Amino acid sequence: MKKTTILFTLLIISIATIAQEYYWVYFTDKINTKFDPYSYFDSKAIERRQAQNISLYDISDYPINEDYKYSVNELADEYIGETRWFNAIAVTASEDAISQILEFDYVLKVVQIKSEPVYCEYEVKEDFDILFNTAYKDGIQPQLRAMQGEEFVKNNFDGKGIRIAVFDGGFPDVDTHDAFAHLRDNNQIIKTYNFPKKQEDVYGWNSHGTMVLSCIAGMDWNGNKMGLATGSTFLLARTEVNPEPAKEEVYWMMAVEWADKNGADVINSSLGYGADRHDPEDMDGESCLVTRAANMAASKGILVCNAMGNEGDDGSWVTLGAPADADSILTIGGVDQYTGYHIDFSSYGPTADGRMKPNVSAWGEANVAKPGNHYSSAFGTSFASPLAAGFVATAWQTNRDLSAMELKTEIEKSANLYPYYDYAVGYGVPQAGYFTGKNKTSPESVFELIENDNDIIIRVSDRDKYENILVLYNIENSDGTLVYYAQSEYWMSSGDEITIEKEALYGNKVLRVFSNGYMEEFKLENGEYEESDEYDDYDIYYPDYVETDEHFMIYEMDVEYDKASAFGVNSKFYIMPYVSLGFITPPFEGSLDYKVGKSRSFKYGLKYIHNITKVYRIGFSFDFSRDRCFYNQASIFSNITELDAYNQFKSINLEFFQRFRFVPGAMTGFGTYLDLGIYGSMIRAYSNNQYITYDTGLTNEIVMNYQDFNKWNWGLRAKLGHGILVIYGQYRITDINKSGNVRVPKLEVGLELNLPLINM
Repeated sequence: MKKTTILFTLLIISIATIAQEYYWVYFTDKINTKFDPYSYFDSKAIERRQAQNISLYDISDYPINEDYKYSVNELADEYIGETRWFNAIAVTASEDAISQILEFDYVLKVVQIKSEPVYCEYEVKEDFDILFNTAYKDGIQPQLRAMQGEEFVKNNFDGKGIRIAVFDGGFPDVDTHDAFAHLRDNNQIIKTYNFPKKQEDVYGWNSHGTMVLSCIAGMDWNGNKMGLATGSTFLLARTEVNPEPAKEEVYWMMAVEWADKNGADVINSSLGYGADRHDPEDMDGESCLVTRAANMAASKGILVCNAMGNEGDDGSWVTLGAPADADSILTIGGVDQYTGYHIDFSSYGPTADGRMKPNVSAWGEANVAKPGNHYSSAFGTSFASPLAAGFVATAWQTNRDLSAMELKTEIEKSANLYPYYDYAVGYGVPQAGYFTGKNKTSPESVFELIENDNDIIIRVSDRDKYENILVLYNIENSDGTLVYYAQSEYWMSSGDEITIEKEALYGNKVLRVFSNGYMEEFKLENGEYEESDEYDDYDIYYPDYVETDEHFMIYEMDVEYDKASAFGVNSKFYIMPYVSLGFITPPFEGSLDYKVGKSRSFKYGLKYIHNITKVYRIGFSFDFSRDRCFYNQASIFSNITELDAYNQFKSINLEFFQRFRFVPGAMTGFGTYLDLGIYGSMIRAYSNNQYITYDTGLTNEIVMNYQDFNKWNWGLRAKLGHGILVIYGQYRITDINKSGNVRVPKLEVGLELNLPLINM
């Protein structure tokens, strides 16, 4: 009965974990619905649509048929939210309920929600750093001067007339912090909404939103601007609950429609939906609903700014997350504050379908306001995105006749690398002088391209004129995608040549070289170096065809080869060696006086895990175990002061398990998971007794071997972990006490260390 109860409990846990899912239920039409844009939209939303020639009566803005919603909700377990734009509601429901829902004539389709969000991970410094010691000019912080923010200040542009929506996990102390006093005093926070709580209060929860808002419109303790859009008005939406499976995609979807309804011109979203439930190929601008929603917002005249993500130095993902893959938004990467080059954690493009991302970049480290009326600095593209969003709002103020898509193009053109681009920083950092008329000079060339029989040589020419020269170069395929890009920096005393073999340009490829604002292109002549039948573009590793002094190389990327090497949830399967140290724990068998701390188990083996979905997988492990179980038997002998006995076991173990992942692993690819499994083992055991006698005080040892093999020895294991480090417990079901003194313990707990080895 006991065995049956345990197995039944495990079965219930397994079923409960996977039975209930989140779904979008899409409807076929909006029959019998009515819509009055003048009562639904804020006046700013109507003004935006009229200014950009967008219809006020688009069917996407009409409400969902209430009868349809009612019928579905009667079968669903929970109503989460809805989207007018895509004519769908989000629910949790059992598989049986979904089968019934699909029978309704007005249900177009049902799609499982496959997104699990994370904040674009960030790091906050507790102490002030060099950012705070840099001399300020023109009343702005250095993070804004990198974008020529002083040009906006001199010309009295501060984002006035632009409404910005900010989506995040909460905004604690924004209603009291000195950094936002000007927003409160001038009533610039127009509306707030907490979607998880279904209330207006957003001034709590995660401090991420407070820091993000300060990079758009904050003022520091000396009255210097931390963000450029100090004159804008704001809509603050709490959309994130971390961790919370799937619902945040719904909240984001509802927030973007709420922002549109309430007149947002710009949206900042320092959030990402990617590695935890999606595959890299899903980052194609179409697969994720939040991506389609971001593009829809653009069609409504809103410009969305979204953080690129911070997986650039994480081999389990590397690429961007949704909605950063949306075609019609500005995706913001991060650059280093000291060098202006790509900052190592900022994710790399392109999108899965080969489009350039990021579009532009900003500082990946920024001064921020923190709850408690504090200031500090923080790392992450979470802060590059709002810096750019504040720039966008202020740039739009300079020319309100621009549509959202026209402004997007102008922001890209203003960047310091334009028209050059790569998948690390996009077109570079936007420059305010482009919008104020300052940047009107013609750049001069500081390099020359030299062709010989086999190579193209990039030669830096004016090293004596400049202290250092940054050279960027890429190779573009015939389909318009990059296959290679790099950056090198040359100093006055250094070498000055980069050599690229012509073979790297076979197949109508284009070489682009950029430095000091000047770009030049090179392409092999028509008919020269035609591709042969044996030539395979994917067999080329481009760094092998480029010769430069590695000392001067900043970064170098072969787009095809430098892809994610994913362990954890982003692999089809993976193999991991592991070791574990366990301890025998109560309850014990019989009346033996066990020595708990001394009784331990050591295992080493291999584990295979096969991913079924991002949240469910199966696997097996094979290991060898060596165990010692100590106990004291002195009380049964009159002349012995201490009898320190132990049983020693050697076993071969095989385990089969199911893995359920219930907390996302934003940066590791693993997350927190629970393994439930059954193990079986073959055991060889013997007993050893060591004692001290009253009369002599001498130590004596008696060794008694009781070999005992049980092919059907089995039990249950449970493991709770985060990829590398695991806590485990196991309980043996079968009874091994066949040989008198030999006793195999029932219960064991311990720690397991996993080391990723092979993945596919």
